[in-house]
Amino acid sequence: MLNVKWLSNRLENTLKDNPRLKAIDIRNKVTRKWDIYVTKSMAHRAKTLVVEQVDGSFIEQFKRIYDYTHEILQSNSGSIAKVKVEGNERERYFARFYMCLKTCKDSMISCHPFIGLDGYFLKHKCGGELLTIVGRDANDQMLPIACDIVEVENKDT
Repeated sequence: MLNVKWLSNRLENTLKDNPRLKAIDIRNKVTRKWDIYVTKSMAHRAKTLVVEQVDGSFIEQFKRIYDYTHEILQSNSGSIAKVKVEGNERERYFARFYMCLKTCKDSMISCHPFIGLDGYFLKHKCGGELLTIVGRDANDQMLPIACDIVEVENKDT
């Protein structure tokens, strides 16, 4: 009665917490918890199924980037939000996203004459970098001015 789908449903939270869990560790966990013997290949297939479900939903969220951009522009008039996608008509994929909210842009006038640029690596299946532009406001607090999600940090981006 044990099958890969049942096993993947039971292991979903475990694999979300620890995606590097090996098939042998899954097999040992199932044996300890339910006293059921699971082959290594079944454990590997269950892990693959969970990873596809998790990553699939993650990639589906990037398809909604146009909705997010439209919402930014609609709810914050005067803001700037741009999306760049690449690929052909059938297969398009996310390349870059830029956002600068009007409130942050207007607050930049009262900033100290110091503006910093910093980048953070996005460690997920799609990869990329999050670039942020920050300044110091009149209260000496960090003020985000703009942010950009790019594939790599180079002259073009």
